[in-house]
Amino acid sequence: MTMNKKIYTLVSLIWMPFTAALHAQQPVAPTDAPVGSARGENYGDYNITDSFEMGYRWKSVGGDIGKYQSDVNFGNGLRLLGSNLTIDSKDGHGHYFDQLILTTQGLGNDPYQFASFRVQKNQLYRYDLLWRETAYDDPALTIANGQHLMNTSRRMQDHSLVLFPQSNFRFFLGYGRDVQDGPALSTIQLFNSPRADEFPLFENIRRQQDEYRVGAEAIFLGMKLTVLRGWEVFKDDTIDQVNQFQPGNNPADAVTLSSFQRSQPYHGTTDNWHGPFAYR
Repeated sequence: MTMNKKIYTLVSLIWMPFTAALHAQQPVAPTDAPVGSARGENYGDYNITDSFEMGYRWKSVGGDIGKYQSDVNFGNGLRLLGSNLTIDSKDGHGHYFDQLILTTQGLGNDPYQFASFRVQKNQLYRYDLLWRETAYDDPALTIANGQHLMNTSRRMQDHSLVLFPQSNFRFFLGYGRDVQDGPALSTIQLFNSPRADEFPLFENIRRQQDEYRVGAEAIFLGMKLTVLRGWEVFKDDTIDQVNQFQPGNNPADAVTLSSFQRSQPYHGTTDNWHGPFAYR
C-alpha cells in the first residue's frame, strides 16, 4: 500500500463515524413552540430590558506622557463602561409613555462620557436628551517652553421636544448648552521695549454658549413647510491673573511682576431663522 493510500484509509476511518451520525439524524420540522424565555421582564403594562457593564481601568504609559494625555487621557479608576435601559409598552398605549430608552458610556472616570435619553408617547410627544463630557488635556510642551497648556472640561447637552410627532402639524422646542471651564497657563508680554519681558500667566477659563429653539412644521398637499426660530447667547468670562512674584522669562533684565489680574468679559447674542420648504 502506498503512502497516499495509507493516508486516505486513515482519514476514511476517522470520518466514517461522523458520516454515519449525520445520516442517522432526522430532519427537524419547524415548530411554533417558544424557545427560551421572553425578552426582558414584564412589569404591569411594560416590558423592561436592561444591561450594564462596570470595570476598572489601569494605565501604563511609556514614552511621551504629554502625547498620551492629549490624545487618549484615560486614567485609573472604577467606571460604568456602558449601560442600556429600554422600557416598552406591551400594547403601544402606555399610560405616561410608550417607550423609554437610556444609554450611557464611560460614566465615572472616563475622559469621554456620553448619555442619551428618549421618552415618547405615540401621537402626543417625543423628548430627546443628548449629553457629553470631554476632559481635554493639552500639555503643549514644545510651545513657549511648556508655558502654554490647558486642562479643561467641556460639557455639551441638547434637549429636543416634539409635540404631535406623527401628525401633519408638529411643534418643536429645543435647548442646548456648551460649557468649557478649567485651568490653563499662558504668557503675557508687559512693558515697552527695551524693558519688555514675558511672564507666565494663569487662566481660569469660563466659556458658555446657550441655544434656544422654537418652531413648527406643517405637511399639506404633498408639501412640507418648516419654520424654526433660534437664539444663541454666548459669553466668555475667563480671568487672567498672577498671584505671586514673577521674575519673567528674561533673567538678564531687572523687570519683575508682583501681581496681575485681567478680566475681559465678552458677551453676545445671535438670533436666526430657519425655514426650509420641500415638496414630497
